[in-house]
Amino acid sequence: MNKLIFSITALFLINLGFSQAVTMSEITLNDGVENDYIKFEKMWSNVHEYIQKKGEKSGWFLFKVIPTEKGTQWPPNSSTPWCDYVIFNIYNDDKQLDGDWGLGNTPQEFEASVRKANYKKMRRSEISRLLNLANTFKKKSTNYTLKGVDSTIDIGPMQIGDKATVLGIEKLNDDYEMYESKFFKKYHNKQITDGQRLAWYFNKITERSENAYQPISHMIFERFNPNPPTISSDQNAEQSFTEKMMAKNGQASRKIHGGLVLELVNFKQ
Repeated sequence: MNKLIFSITALFLINLGFSQAVTMSEITLNDGVENDYIKFEKMWSNVHEYIQKKGEKSGWFLFKVIPTEKGTQWPPNSSTPWCDYVIFNIYNDDKQLDGDWGLGNTPQEFEASVRKANYKKMRRSEISRLLNLANTFKKKSTNYTLKGVDSTIDIGPMQIGDKATVLGIEKLNDDYEMYESKFFKKYHNKQITDGQRLAWYFNKITERSENAYQPISHMIFERFNPNPPTISSDQNAEQSFTEKMMAKNGQASRKIHGGLVLELVNFKQ
């Protein structure tokens, strides 16, 4: 299986409105840098909080990719993940998305902003050390921009340690979005009310970096209940002929290229 490069997450994230935009980065680390990388992102979490208080963006999420056991069928290809971490930045609108975060126009102003955001939270010497290491962490970074298309109801915000699944989808015909929104979504909502699923977000890729995976057009972000209740037999009623045909044609309108299992490491919202 080729290491598919697609960015995840659909905003799928917490309480997202469809007017919002998301930028996503898939990060592959160099060997031996993970401990310092986590410290670096901890420093940056305070910067993101500072940026959000200034009204330049509305959220930041850092996920660690969790490889599944070899041979796992769902999510597809999740036993051979193509990145180590995924970062999401959330914006209220395109104006915020196109902004510059307000951290200054010179290296000196930028460093001053980082230090201000970490005042009394991290030693000055540690800030300097991590800033000096900034260009040594990433072996590869792939970026995407997403727009929300649809979503189910959502059972509460995420917390550190929570798991999520993301899928990279290729649209095969013009009916694809309609099948997701008008057919599959109602089953996802039922799974939520039954306690099996926590959330489902459907997103369209609007931009991507040159090194991004090209075939996919959409992202699906899902949260499943880690301790689901037992489903009774009457909740597993057989589908009607119409439902079977809708499911068949809906599945034929898309191709799932791969998926990742994520664990939330840090966030600011």
